Amino acid sequence: MSEDVEPMDESRRRLWLWLGAVAVGLALIGAGVWWGRPAYRQYKERRYLQLADRYLEGGDLRNGMLSLRQALAANPRNAETARRLAALLTELRSPLALGWWRRVVELEPTAEHRLRLVSAALLLENPPYPIATQTLEEMVRLGETNLARFHVLASQLALQTRRIDAAVAHLTQAVALEPTNRLHRLNLATLQVQSTNSAVAERARQELLELADSPEDPHLALLALRSLVTVSLTQGDPLAAERFSARLLQLPGAGFGDKVQHLTVLVAAGRPETNAWLRQLQQEAGTNAARVTQLASWLTDRQRAQEARDWLETLPLALRTNPPVTLAVADVLVALQDWSGLEAWLAPQHWEEQDAMRLALLTRAARERGRRDLAEAYWRRVLNAPGGRGESLAAVAQVLTTWGWKSEADEVLWVLVKRAPWHEWAWQSLVQNRYAAGDTAGLYQVYAAMLEAKPNVPEIKNNVAALGLLLGRDLDRARRLAREVYLADTNNPVFVSTYAFSLHQQGDTKRALELLESLPESVRQRPEVAVYMATMLAAQGRWEEARAYATRAADHPMLPEEKRMVESVLRRAPPAG
Repeated sequence: MSEDVEPMDESRRRLWLWLGAVAVGLALIGAGVWWGRPAYRQYKERRYLQLADRYLEGGDLRNGMLSLRQALAANPRNAETARRLAALLTELRSPLALGWWRRVVELEPTAEHRLRLVSAALLLENPPYPIATQTLEEMVRLGETNLARFHVLASQLALQTRRIDAAVAHLTQAVALEPTNRLHRLNLATLQVQSTNSAVAERARQELLELADSPEDPHLALLALRSLVTVSLTQGDPLAAERFSARLLQLPGAGFGDKVQHLTVLVAAGRPETNAWLRQLQQEAGTNAARVTQLASWLTDRQRAQEARDWLETLPLALRTNPPVTLAVADVLVALQDWSGLEAWLAPQHWEEQDAMRLALLTRAARERGRRDLAEAYWRRVLNAPGGRGESLAAVAQVLTTWGWKSEADEVLWVLVKRAPWHEWAWQSLVQNRYAAGDTAGLYQVYAAMLEAKPNVPEIKNNVAALGLLLGRDLDRARRLAREVYLADTNNPVFVSTYAFSLHQQGDTKRALELLESLPESVRQRPEVAVYMATMLAAQGRWEEARAYATRAADHPMLPEEKRMVESVLRRAPPAG
């Protein structure tokens, strides 16, 4: 130490030592807080999960779901907690379930989770089941089709979209993959019993009867009896349905849903004890929100909404304002067209994550009452409602479609894809709506927005290029994208035809035709390629060939601009021969 440095006196030395100790202590406390955060989050997560178990075991769905959401807030990446919430919402028939199953798939993208999403979508979606279809198609791309459950769900989708042959084919494949699984045989027999081939139908019926008498497998017997009840009702035999339903209710695995189905059977059979059975089920439903919702929906679906309303009004207000039940009350009021009652019921409430649905219902109530200004105010709130990952808006879009509100559903879909662009089904809905309407400009707008959200997907680039070329929009970008996707995959026939069309528009028809003619003839015969083959052959004066390709494309769906191209070739081409 240099001698000219003044030595520190004792008081100053103690002060510095104290300040140093405080600084170290604060640093350690800060580190303890930082290091302790994960442990605290884990504690909170465990605590909320314990509370969820306790509430759900006691039938308190509102607080059970709240606790599950709080557990997810503590650990947003816990796939098991998300799965539990998704399963609970599915049981309650909540449209929010689909969003949570998608979240589960994002957290753990397994085939099993994708299948759970498909299963929920088939239960909760409206035809044509876009999420179920999209997810199954994704599984095909991922090579996850060698699973019996994949084929079971694909069969269910085919059945619900009235493609019976495809449904049978998928179930046959499920049986081949798991030949010892009698459940697949049961499902296949359930389809075949409705065959127009009497021999096939009789064999299937005998198999269902044998499975229903399976003492070694009570669960399989229960499922077989459920199938027999449904088939008997479908075939107009309520007495047989009643016999099978009575046997079913004697099994220990029969649930409340089976009792509600028995109510359907009694109505079909014209039994005088129907109302007594209904009153018994209302008593059994008690304060169970899921059961109350199911029974109220049964009444509403059968034009007995006033009965549903009278019964619901006897229940405690706390139960009626429970999320699944309050929507059932709203459905009853819609069925009764009691728009003033609907507005009075919904206005003071708040549905948390589902509030966009409440606001949509209020929009309808105000519109039906002729209160346009109020309806518009509610509608603005629908579009601006916070929705997190967009699940509530997705549910609203489905409901609007069932109401026939096409433009409003379209508006919601636009908000949804801009807020949550991972909702692929919403993009596809926008595309399909415009394609069906022949709205090429609208289709271009959708794909341009899609390209902004997903700038590296070649198929989207190609569609923006092709539509831009057809419309003459932003041609520099269209030509650049067409060349880009072609160079990325010179064997893709759609990319080749788009790039060829770009070259043709720029005057290089010779090179364009060379590219198309390098494709196999079977590919050139595809309608989406044939339309461009016809156009370029015509430009080269090869009219006979042009006419053949134009005729090939003419009977298939096309955009108006493509149709005009085909019609131009057919109109200008000399008669054949």
